[in-house]
Amino acid sequence: MSEKVKVTIVIDDEKPNTYDNEKNAGLMILTQETDMTLMSVLLRNHLMEGNFCGGRGDCGRCVIQFQEGAPLPTGLERARLSPEELRQGYRLACVTRPKRDCVIKIPYKEKSDTPIVTEVNLPSGKIDSNGQKRTLPENRKPDVTESEMSHFIIAVDLGTTTIAMQLRDAKTGEIADTYCEQNPQRSYGADVLSRIVASCSGGREELQTLAGEVLVRGLRQFMAYLGNRQDAQILCMCIAGNTAMEHLLLGYDVESLGKAPFVPVDTGLQKIAGAFPVYVAPCISAFVGGDIVAGLYALRMLPVPEREPFREEPEGTPHSAVAEREGLLKATLLIDLGTNGEMAMTDGRRMIVTATAAGPAFEGRGDLMGTDRIALTAELLRRGILDETGLMAEPWFEEGVAVGPSGKVELAADKRKTSDTKNSVCYFMQEDVRALQMAKAAVRAGVEILWEEMGCPEVDCVYLAGGFGYYLDVEASIAIGLLPAYMRGRVQAVGNTSLAGAYEMGRALCLEETTGEELEKRLSDIESINLAEKEKFEGLYLKYMNLEEN
Repeated sequence: MSEKVKVTIVIDDEKPNTYDNEKNAGLMILTQETDMTLMSVLLRNHLMEGNFCGGRGDCGRCVIQFQEGAPLPTGLERARLSPEELRQGYRLACVTRPKRDCVIKIPYKEKSDTPIVTEVNLPSGKIDSNGQKRTLPENRKPDVTESEMSHFIIAVDLGTTTIAMQLRDAKTGEIADTYCEQNPQRSYGADVLSRIVASCSGGREELQTLAGEVLVRGLRQFMAYLGNRQDAQILCMCIAGNTAMEHLLLGYDVESLGKAPFVPVDTGLQKIAGAFPVYVAPCISAFVGGDIVAGLYALRMLPVPEREPFREEPEGTPHSAVAEREGLLKATLLIDLGTNGEMAMTDGRRMIVTATAAGPAFEGRGDLMGTDRIALTAELLRRGILDETGLMAEPWFEEGVAVGPSGKVELAADKRKTSDTKNSVCYFMQEDVRALQMAKAAVRAGVEILWEEMGCPEVDCVYLAGGFGYYLDVEASIAIGLLPAYMRGRVQAVGNTSLAGAYEMGRALCLEETTGEELEKRLSDIESINLAEKEKFEGLYLKYMNLEEN
């Protein structure tokens, strides 16, 4: 049995590097086992927001400061923190294990949460895959007292980072109320893999509970909004999330999602009985989940079973020969960028989907959003601070680029990196550039392979989905090579299509306009490709590591 030490936490002390042994006010005294990391006790007592990198020491967001009893720094801490910071007692809570009584302070840091996007900008008058024109309702908030608004659908976007819920009129689609919250599962890691590991290590029930409690809080708000109206009825709730998030919500064993060949427990539509039915959107594969299916449903991109199936070509038939015989096909591409980059392309007869790991490079580490990172990278290229290989010039290579408090492309006056955590200036480092390069190269290679697999059609329209796509500077993304130059003028940010699709799918299911069997049939012909199995992927990945328009 391990020994225990006393950990004193300094609370609400705004004076850096000070501790008064005679003063007990503003202190919290906890007990810590010596074989446990400091992160474990901080999470247990809600003193830290989350273990964003799953305890690997990668993100650097769990910095704490020892004022007494600092242990020797680990190798990870020496690599992540500067010598001056280590001398001042700074450590990473996810890896440090106090061996004696100590006093620590959690440095104050301005909270910078990722904005939760609930807006939807679907193409008005879009021609769906059945050839039917449909005009979607605007996202306006109506007067709840209107007599015709008696039936409602709850739509849920179960994101890895955020959870968004909307109460929408079943007849018109108008939004009555919205509830948003950061996904509390972030305490087990910011990425999907960290949560899979946590679930397999005994946290399955807790992860399920955390997500379920958000849904309950949202439902309570909606019930309070509707009040005691006798004519108001919730018909159903429909939840759309990536495959792992849906599995964690349903309490499935996710071990098979964390290792090859990455097989989901169940990809079909799930229905949970209760006061009203709760639907969980079907998935396509381990990496292309219900959020993408919902987006495709909202955009009317899902294949129609009645159509003539795509004719397979003899092996070795050039794409150009196929295009010449069939006539130039025009394709639509959906890209949803976040921790994972999911993509789907259709030419109206055939659909292929894929996904690639992007990590936190696009979403950012909290101090600088991913969209800002892309805009900043493009600006650094323009100014000559960064070359096309991603190498920063001196002195920025060592010190990083100081970015002003707006978080946008606004370079602050040159100043050395400081451990003053209240400083509003954040830093864009060489390692941040490399992480962005790797993520964008993977996505760009994925887009090209998807295009080639489709027969090299003309890409007529590109939809950017999700919060990242909503704020993305398209010109900046073309400048660094994330999107090919030919997409200029063809890109449309469509917002939270997962949320929009959850509403549309839930409505169609509860009004019996479609069934789980029909949805399964529409998904059955979709081809899902694994980029890692494609010979060209590695070469394309290396090709697109460079930061340049092409």
